[in-house]
Amino acid sequence: HRLFPFSRGLYEDKVANVWCTTSVLMKLRGLLTQQSLTLLTAVSTLVATLPSCLHLLYNPTPYCFVLALVNTSMSFFLFSFQVHEKSILLAVMPSSLLSFTHPVITTWFSLVALFSMYPLLLKDGAALSCWALAGLYALTSCYLLPNMELSKTILFLCTSSITGLLILCATSHMITPPAHLPDLFPVVISGYSCILFLIFWLYFNTLQLRCRRRGTPSGKQIIHKHLKTD
Repeated sequence: HRLFPFSRGLYEDKVANVWCTTSVLMKLRGLLTQQSLTLLTAVSTLVATLPSCLHLLYNPTPYCFVLALVNTSMSFFLFSFQVHEKSILLAVMPSSLLSFTHPVITTWFSLVALFSMYPLLLKDGAALSCWALAGLYALTSCYLLPNMELSKTILFLCTSSITGLLILCATSHMITPPAHLPDLFPVVISGYSCILFLIFWLYFNTLQLRCRRRGTPSGKQIIHKHLKTD
């Protein structure tokens, strides 16, 4: 049941993936058999990971490899069977390697990933730690990555999406949900986060597919460029 948890359901609790989010509108577990759901998730995950894997096969560079790690881990989180909230960390870890090339996106993605787990952290009594570490991480990122290229569009999308997520998390402490909707805030937070994750998934896939073997910066070149600029 641990290695192949098919009997535990399509998703774990209120996770910010496609299946949990779409269940608000359509209960797939009531429409399809467990075998059909397993096949659906397997095919969806394969289709979602295939472009990134094929691209890496023909463009085997370190930069593309890191992007492929992010894209495949996000594909599994969004589309696979029985996903846990903390599985998003498998995408956050390789994305941190892109901090020098895409500092705004990686910082933004990490903060969204953190607060997508807020209902779980709240249940475990780690809400205060979540807020403190999020603030420390944001400040540290701004200090250590001063050369962030902030276009007005990216800045607006970043601040507005994170502000919306923070408001949802803070509101969950202030307002008691209706008795017939006890999971209102976990569902809204997971759905909101899922939409952002889909946008990140499309962005990172586009970033990789536009990358070619020649002209791709190496890690040493990127770090040297930033140290020289500083």
